[in-house]
Amino acid sequence: MTHVSREESPHGRHLGVTDVIMMIVQRIIGSGIFAVPSMIYKDVGGSPALFFLVWIIAGYSSYAGLMCYAELGSIIPRSGGLKAFLPVIYHKPYMMINVVYGTYILVFGSIVSNVIIFGEYFLSALGYSQGEFTKQHYKTVGIVFLGGLCLMLLIHTRFVVKLQTIMGIVKITLISSVSLIGIFVLALPSNEPKFTNNIHTSDFFTIKTQITIASFISAVMKAIFSCNGWQSIYNVLDEIKDPVRTMKIAAPSSIFLIQLCFFLINLTYLIIIPSDELLETDKLVGLVLFEKLFGNSLGRVILSSLIAFSVAGNITTGIYHSSRVNQEIFKEGFLPFSRTLVKNYPFKSSPGSLLLPLLITASFLFVPTTSSIFSYVINLDGYPSRFFFGLASYGILVLRRRKPDVVPGIKASNWEIGFIISLSTFMVLGPLLKPDNSRFPGLPNYTYVSLCLLGVCTLYWFFMFKIGPKLFHYELSEKHETLNDGMVITTWEKLKDTIPGTSYGSV
Repeated sequence: MTHVSREESPHGRHLGVTDVIMMIVQRIIGSGIFAVPSMIYKDVGGSPALFFLVWIIAGYSSYAGLMCYAELGSIIPRSGGLKAFLPVIYHKPYMMINVVYGTYILVFGSIVSNVIIFGEYFLSALGYSQGEFTKQHYKTVGIVFLGGLCLMLLIHTRFVVKLQTIMGIVKITLISSVSLIGIFVLALPSNEPKFTNNIHTSDFFTIKTQITIASFISAVMKAIFSCNGWQSIYNVLDEIKDPVRTMKIAAPSSIFLIQLCFFLINLTYLIIIPSDELLETDKLVGLVLFEKLFGNSLGRVILSSLIAFSVAGNITTGIYHSSRVNQEIFKEGFLPFSRTLVKNYPFKSSPGSLLLPLLITASFLFVPTTSSIFSYVINLDGYPSRFFFGLASYGILVLRRRKPDVVPGIKASNWEIGFIISLSTFMVLGPLLKPDNSRFPGLPNYTYVSLCLLGVCTLYWFFMFKIGPKLFHYELSEKHETLNDGMVITTWEKLKDTIPGTSYGSV
């Protein structure tokens, strides 16, 4: 195995260090940091020390994962993320991992939940109360925003990229500004009446309520979920200027910046909100903080605006990355209409690659379903992703053994690889060995459904590359075609076995 050759993208290399850092920021910082900290605080028994330990573990998981991807990306410098990495590592059976992963991610790589969250908080930011609109209203607002965003990406991708970079800088500035209020309170004299510092060294390590190993693990999983999203930057690796150098700077810088923001906002939560209130509240912890800082009405509007803005940036980067990985999948030609869907025509982006996630998201939003179906779909997407992520991380060791003389531009440590493999194994086996059927009443367990769907994808590969050729007496011939914009795609030609033992003729 040698370094995989770099294929230049027809989109060109236009992403610099700042763009990449802000893309990682946009994908990680969404609505989670305004919701899950109070849940984590309850899970760790109200101990500030354990609370921050959980966030340190989550931050390290992001950094370790990003370094694993960085090593893979320096050896396999192609867009697509896992879609590019897995086929190089697991190239046997022929095309199986390509088809199974590609088919699954096309269908379930949706952004349904973020679209709903954006619609809800956008309307709330405009001053509408919860009772003035229905779920259908914020679904409509969300899908209109997504449709407009897809149109902008189609017409002028680079403008949207620069816009999301600016939005990322603004997001970091806004969150940091709010967080600095907590630091300001720490510096205030103790007799200031406005805010009281609720963090005390005397009870920093005190556990106030019951805590178990299971609840601590649950807290870590919530924090890791809030720190997720960093991996999608490798979906656009072909568009990054000098990717090895850029990722050497952007990977640690982005994780440090995000974790600093998370630390400051979490510190502010613990300083401003009394421990008892954090343990008992059922509200978004962000809402509790903003109501205390700005009053009930203004605080709700400011928080809603910040969440809507934050989620909008998350969607912007997410749909851009999703369209690129979709295009990489279409380039392999194993799905119907791939040749049509992959084309960058009439603009410099692929309409088919943008239209697919838009249609899938709209279908989930407007087909009548139970309210829990959206969380269920997220789990259907997330559970196999952990499995594939574990395979990719283990694949680093496979590639090192296969060709020990290949020196990657960025190298993950054995500790980082081991940590991610262990974490992925735990997240795959945990729900499988001890399923929680109470989360989605009336729906089958998502772990089993995910495995069944992966089985269906495997059957599609088996029929296309094994059973079909045997039943109908043809051989699939892989052809490569270069389109007008320089993009190389794969087409599959059926060669008919006219006389047993002779050469094949075209069908």
